[in-house]
Amino acid sequence: MKIDFHVHTKYSIDSLSSINSVVSACKKKNIAPAIADHNNMDAHSHLKSMKFDFIPAEEISTDKGDLIGLCLTSPIKKKTPFLEALDQIKEQGAISYLPHMYDVSRGGVADERLAKKVDIIETFNPRCILPGTNERAESFAITNKKLKAAGSDAHFASEIGNAYVELPEFDLDDPKALLNALKKGRIIGKKAHFFMRGTGPIIKTAKTLKKQLFG
Repeated sequence: MKIDFHVHTKYSIDSLSSINSVVSACKKKNIAPAIADHNNMDAHSHLKSMKFDFIPAEEISTDKGDLIGLCLTSPIKKKTPFLEALDQIKEQGAISYLPHMYDVSRGGVADERLAKKVDIIETFNPRCILPGTNERAESFAITNKKLKAAGSDAHFASEIGNAYVELPEFDLDDPKALLNALKKGRIIGKKAHFFMRGTGPIIKTAKTLKKQLFG
């Protein structure tokens, strides 16, 4: 099976991807996504009502940077201290996943003392355009014997599948099965177009202004 561990929907402040477009793209590419919106899990109820297979996740803006919780059952608040967020993820029986670790311009947590406490390191993110960013994350994961994964960081449905992991079949609702399957995972990915990275701030600004003007 193919898992894209880092996908956003319109419920992220910097994404415009509708639920239907995400589902359609995943089905077309035979991908099961981890839906990891920024500080938000509202998309999950819609996806469950559609009986769509996905990993419930959230990209949490901690005090130190971004941290993803996989297989979460409830959201973790924005600006939660990093170590406290890790504790809350564990309390839910969920999995911690560090995205774009060395891309500090996008909220990466490059503090290796903190990264050592995380279950999975994202070693390929197509939106990491700085040379060596993904390579450093992979080197860190290997040196510290961490599980490796990849996600497209898709903010547009067309980006889904730019990075994913091929895994043996497992139950998406079982965190332990996910970790075991990931030991046999194979990462596949390609770099995103340069202009994709610049769209986030523009979308975020437009959505913020719309909310301020129209509620």
